[in-house]
This record gives sequence, structure tokens and C-alpha cells, in this order.
Amino acid sequence: MSATEFSADPRFLEAVRYVQAGTWKEAADLLQQLLQDYPEAREELKPLLDDLHQKMRLEGRFIRGRGALSIVLRNRRAWTRVAVGLVLVFLLLAGQLVVRKWALPAVRAREAQAQLEQMLVQAREAVAQGDYATAVERYQAALEWAPEPDREEVQQELARAQERLALQQQYAQALALLREGQTDQALERFREILRREPDYRDVAEQIARIERNALLASQFAQAEAHFQQGEWEAAIQLYESIRQADATFNRNELEDHLYQSLLRYAETLLAVADPLAVDVRAAIDLHRRALNLRPGERWLYRALRALELYEQGLNALEAQEYRQAVTALAQVAEQGAEILGSAPLEALYRAHLRYGQALEAQGNLLAAYVQYSAAQDLPVADVAEATRRVRAIALTLTPTPTPTPTVTPTPTVTPTPTPDPLERVLEMIPPTPAPIEQFTGWIAFKSDRPYNPTGLWVMSPDGRQQLPVIDSTGLYEHLKEQAKWSKDGLRRIWAEDDGSGKSVAIYMWRYDVPPHWLEARVELVNNSAINYQPAFSPDDQSIVFTSQRPRGPFDELWGDEIFIAHFGEADSAGRLQPRRLTWNTWEWDKHPSFSPDGQTIVFWSNRETGRAQIWAMDVDGSNQRNLSNNEWNDWDPIFIVARRELPQYEFERQSSGGPLFLPPGQ
Repeated sequence: MSATEFSADPRFLEAVRYVQAGTWKEAADLLQQLLQDYPEAREELKPLLDDLHQKMRLEGRFIRGRGALSIVLRNRRAWTRVAVGLVLVFLLLAGQLVVRKWALPAVRAREAQAQLEQMLVQAREAVAQGDYATAVERYQAALEWAPEPDREEVQQELARAQERLALQQQYAQALALLREGQTDQALERFREILRREPDYRDVAEQIARIERNALLASQFAQAEAHFQQGEWEAAIQLYESIRQADATFNRNELEDHLYQSLLRYAETLLAVADPLAVDVRAAIDLHRRALNLRPGERWLYRALRALELYEQGLNALEAQEYRQAVTALAQVAEQGAEILGSAPLEALYRAHLRYGQALEAQGNLLAAYVQYSAAQDLPVADVAEATRRVRAIALTLTPTPTPTPTVTPTPTVTPTPTPDPLERVLEMIPPTPAPIEQFTGWIAFKSDRPYNPTGLWVMSPDGRQQLPVIDSTGLYEHLKEQAKWSKDGLRRIWAEDDGSGKSVAIYMWRYDVPPHWLEARVELVNNSAINYQPAFSPDDQSIVFTSQRPRGPFDELWGDEIFIAHFGEADSAGRLQPRRLTWNTWEWDKHPSFSPDGQTIVFWSNRETGRAQIWAMDVDGSNQRNLSNNEWNDWDPIFIVARRELPQYEFERQSSGGPLFLPPGQ
């Protein structure tokens, strides 16, 4: 029974009437009965019962001391006060009953509803934020406050939050398994989530990624097996297929093995028995793909150039353009041996033979002899054919002696000895080269022309006279070093790599200041490219150099071009502002040198013909012309000027005896 139900009991109403009538005893008996039947209402009934007992005691004292009439007459005011008090008590009790029966339940209902709404708001906010653990906790608390009509809705929201929480926890477990490398278990978790909710987060993408990685792992294992067995083409196809599907999959190891496979496969293509059957185009493509993997490998650029020149030589040989074939293949044999091995030498041997045959068919026996001799001198396995043809041409070039008819005996005449066939050929070769010192003001250069084993030649400044020379004093190499020094011997320029392999700057050392000063070492040019072969102008006011500065920001291959820079245009830090003098596409220009008057710059270039030739231009880059203009390769020109002794600077030595500073070397 509820504590408030006693007020509806008829005995309570009768007790109230007894109180109003002043019949305390009867009222007290009824309240005593109510207290026994409604013990939970003790707090409300006990004060009333105590008040009645007090009144009964007071009334008993009055009766024993006086007569009834006197009591009534003398205590009229007291009775009035008692009556008023009883009325107030009644009103108080009635008010309490009203409050407890109607007001308090209403207040408590409103409080419960507010608490419920607050919990639901918190739970829904947690759901919106993805904090399903908090949402479940709030919904469960809300159930305790929810009245019966609202419980079903709260329970539904709780079930949805619990489902989201379970999915969230399962997703977190799957990710943790994936991070730990337990892909099979992670895949099982993701698939279970997908069955419960197909669109949950990125589960579909995670499953696709795991399945794709499993496929890629299988392909990678196959590629590795091909790689270990030297099956380069199959390995390359699989490696590149994996990279196309996912460029991040085992990236470092995959790219390293792909790089090696590309180069090994290229080596296989180049190592065929017949040098004319080499698939150079495929080898070029393989090197370019390797270069895309490692664009910083400078030797790959050289390899590509050698291969492209090799392809030109083979194409020229196939097209019966033998002079161009010999020129291109000779350059490859000299510069690309480390990349192509002996194949270019074998191809060059064939080119010399065929060129000699063509010249022999034209009746140019001396030129044919030169080609056969060049073939005979090559370090290839079999030169028998070239040797046979050299001997045959030598015999052909030797005049046949006229037979002497038999006549009447005459005094014996000593017959003229038959000349050695080779001596006849040697008579046609130019005389012994003169010393290089005799050609001051001319241009010295290297060449692969025959007749001069030193390979050193000179030409007049206009290129009309071209003669072989000897250099017993080393003047040519000395002049190349001398071009790096100012005339007063107080400045020296050189190129220095920063260690990256991608940037070589040009520096100048000043010997007119102490070596520990900042002004002693000056960075003249640094354009984040390979710069080299610097040379002073005759007046020491400018330098000229070669640079591989890219033609554009996205160029893969760099060019070799000639630049000039003037000291009068240096910035406050001493850096020069170079100006480009030559412009090419794939060709390169190298090794610039000033004329003694400083008005002309000579250099070598493979433009137009593909062969290295000596070119000249005015100091502003205009009037560029081919000076050597021949069928051979000519390179590294330098004007012959008066020899100067180069300074040998050495500063204070440390106590250990080692040099504290010596001029920087290159």
C-alpha cells in the first residue's frame, strides 16, 4: 500500500470529524488503527496521534480540579485557541495530503521526464560523434527513467547503438590484425562486417586491397623466382605489372630488382654472337626504363648516348654508309667499352672491312688499304680476313717488274731489287709529324684519323691546314691546365662536385688573400647542374665553360652546351651570371677554348653529322662554323699559346710536417 492511501480510508475521515467535535479519545483510537494498518504512513499519522494524546491529558487535568461548568466558563479563550489550532492542524494535514497526492507526483514526473530527455540527448550526440560506447551507456541509464510508453523507443535506439558499437569494435580489431600482418584473420573480420552492413565505412575497399595485395604478393613471388633464375624478360613483365597496379607495393625491393633485371636483360641482348644482329633499340628502351627508376645515375646517360651512337653506326652499316658507320662505331668502341663490351669492336671490324671492300671496288686501293689496316689492328678475336686483304692490296700497289727477254749475252747487270710491298704503301703516308711547339697560334686537338699514332693534330685558325704533330714535352696537357689560371698566377678556377652526383659547381681560389679568409674561395657558378671544363679568357675578365644545365624543368636528358660569364657582371657574393652560347636538341658541345685575341671560341660538337668535329664561333656565340669538317672524329681543341710555368703555392706547415693548405685540385 502506498503511504498516501490512508487518507482515503473512511476511518481517517471519521477521525477528522471526531477532532472537529472535540472527541479526542475516539479520534485517537481511529488514528491508532490507521497507524497499525498503514505503517508506511507513520511519519504522517504519528504527529497527529501524539497531538490528540496531549489534548486528552490536558482535558483530564482540567476535569479533576474543577467542575465542568467552571471549566467551560473559565477556559473559554483556551477552548477557542484549541479549536483554532485544530482547524489549522486539519488544514495543514489536508494541504500535506494534497501536495503528496497530486503536486509531488506531478513534480517528480516532470523531473523524471527532464532527466530522460537529457540522457537521450547525450546518447544521440554520442551516436552522432561515433562514440557508441558512451551512447550505449546513456541509453541504458535512460531506460531506468523512461515511462512505459517511451521504453520501446529507447530500447530500439539502444539496440541500434549496440549494433554500431559491435561493428566499430570489430572494425578496430580487423585493422589491428591487418597492422600485425595477420591478413587472413583481418579479411575474415572485414567480410563478417560486410555481411552485417554492406556499406560500412571502407570495408569493401579494405577487402579489395587485401585481395589485391594477395594477388600482388603471388605475382611478386613469381617475379622473384624468375629473377633468381636469370629469366629477365619474364621478371620485368611481372615487376612492371605490379608497379602499374600499386606503385607502393614492396617499392624499394621491387624497383631495385626491376632495375637490375632491365640492365641484365639489356646485357643479354647486347651479348649476341653476331654484333650486327644486336637489338640495340630494345637495349636503348631498357636503359631508358632503368633511367626512369634512377634518374640520378649519370652513367646511364652515358650508356644511352653510347647505345644511340651504336645504333646509328649499325644503321649506317646496314644502309652501306660505311664512312658514317666507321665514324660512329669508332667513337662507341672508345667511349662505350665499359657498357657494350666487345660488340662495338666486332661491329667496327665489319665496318672497316666493308668500307675497304667498297673503296677497293671503286679503285681507291690506298684508302681501302687504310681501312683494312685499321680492321687488322683492332683487338678482336679473328682478324684473318683483314690481314689477307692488307697483303693483297699491298701486292697490288707494288708495280710488277717488266721481264727481261733472253738475248745475246751482255755484260751482267745487277738487277734492281723488288721493293717490299709495304714500303710502297708507306711512301703514300704523310711524313713524320712535326713538334707541336712549331704551331703557336694554331689549334691543337685530338683525332682518330690514321697516320699518327699519338692521335694529336693541329689546324690553322681557319681550319684549312690540318697536320699531325708530336708532343714530347706535354705542351697540350699543360695548356689545358694553364687555361685554368689567370696570367698573374693569383687566381685559379676549377669544377667541384657537391657529392650528390647531380651538381658540380665552378669555384675560384684567390691566392692574393690569406687562405683562411672567406674571400679566398669564391663560388662562381652553381646552377644545380653539372658544370665543367672552365677556361680563362686572355684578358682574365671572363670564363667559358661547359654545362649540362637542363633545357627545361621536365627534361630527362641534359645537354652539354657552352656558356660564357663575365667577372664584371658578378653579384655581391661574387657569383657570375652565365650566358648560353650554343643551343642543341640531343647533340652536345664541349671543351671550349679562347683564341689568343679573345675574339673566338673553339669547341667540339657532334651536331649535324653525329661525328665529333672542331667548331668555332665568335665570342658572342654568333658565326658558328665547322672547322675540321671531315670523315673522322676530332675533339678537345685548344689554342696553342706561349707556355707559362704554373705557380706552386704552399702555405705554413703544421708541426706534424703536413701541408696546412695547398691549391685545390680537380
